[in-house]
Amino acid sequence: MKHEGLELGHARADSAAARAGAAWMADALHAFKSHAMLHKYFTTEQVRLANPHLAEPPDRRAWGAVPRIAKKEGIVRAHGWTRADSRTVHGMVVTMWESSIYTGESK
Repeated sequence: MKHEGLELGHARADSAAARAGAAWMADALHAFKSHAMLHKYFTTEQVRLANPHLAEPPDRRAWGAVPRIAKKEGIVRAHGWTRADSRTVHGMVVTMWESSIYTGESK
């Protein structure tokens, strides 16, 4: 299968999001949308770090489901790749998102 790894990653993110619960997902999606209004380009990691008040999900892979929903809703689109800032992920390559709802009020 051509995208087997990607599909597996999506399935794991969906499973982690389900374990995190509907309330966590709603809060995380709200945080993602709010970030998209204020930032033209950003990563999911930047959204997570900008929202320390948001509870940590039981598995951080739950964050992977958030931008996929936002993409389906037309909030963001992929704008290439960048290296993660967090030392805990050792500079892995992550998606750079481009906001479709950016208001121009911040970065």
